[in-house]
Amino acid sequence: MQHSTPAGIIVGTTILQVVSAGSVGLRFYTRFWRRSSILVSDWLILAAFVLATGLTITEYYGIAVKAFAYPISLTFHDANAANRQLVQLNNLQNVIFLTSIPALGLIRVSVSLLYWHLFAAVKLRRFLIFWIVLMVAWTLAFFICKVVECRGRLDALDPMERRKYCGACRNSGYVYAGSGILADLITLLIPLPIVISLSLPTKQKCLVLATFMIGALSVGASIAKGYMYIVSMMNNAKWDAALLLGDFSMWNLAEVQVGIIAACGMTLRPTLARILPIGRMKAIFRKTNEESEPKDPTLPSFVRPERIDSPREGQMSSLGPRNVR
Repeated sequence: MQHSTPAGIIVGTTILQVVSAGSVGLRFYTRFWRRSSILVSDWLILAAFVLATGLTITEYYGIAVKAFAYPISLTFHDANAANRQLVQLNNLQNVIFLTSIPALGLIRVSVSLLYWHLFAAVKLRRFLIFWIVLMVAWTLAFFICKVVECRGRLDALDPMERRKYCGACRNSGYVYAGSGILADLITLLIPLPIVISLSLPTKQKCLVLATFMIGALSVGASIAKGYMYIVSMMNNAKWDAALLLGDFSMWNLAEVQVGIIAACGMTLRPTLARILPIGRMKAIFRKTNEESEPKDPTLPSFVRPERIDSPREGQMSSLGPRNVR
């Protein structure tokens, strides 16, 4: 297996941090530009971004002290595993887990609250309440599980001690990776039944679906991280501990940062159409079609074209004014 290199980790971490920061910044710019209220979901994404920045700093620190991706010719199962380098790696691993778990929970709750703002007046109210509570419980459960694993002995590195105190860690890690993939997939699918049921032209319905399907990026990142975790656990007795943790930390960071980018991407269409010249160029060539095409005022503002004819009396649906903004 090809392991991550220090240069690759630095470049990948920097790119993800810059794109994530830009996405969050544009999300808040969209709120100010459209003079919309800043929602709870926006603040939760900002909190997740702060935690993701902490993961970025951890990656930089791990490279600076030559902990990640620098071979040390030791595995976590070696008899002489309790040395300074592996103690440092274990501490960094704990920081990664204890930062990424709440970050992922904040992202999922944020997206669910955005769905609540858009669709709760129409349908899915009870399911969204259940799902938000479940995501909060998921976050708290795995965070507490990580804190108390190895019976609170997070520094237990001796192979005998790890077998004695950390027997359940591997199984809980598999559950963590698998449930994370499932949670992202369900979160992605939540709005699809509503979008499919809308009375829209096929082209516009595909546009709305594509807007929400940006969340597939997060599902892909979760699958990649889950695969990396399983491979790591199956080979942690054979692979170099520093290379192993370098790979896992990078994919863990990617899952969080891509989740933030995907969560923000759903709200950025009006801003990107305003900033980029592509929308203006298309408007010139398609002006006649846009004027003749029926507009649906019930669409969320971030998937609805900016020019919308005033709806005739009685045409406004039950989504209400909250979704027009």
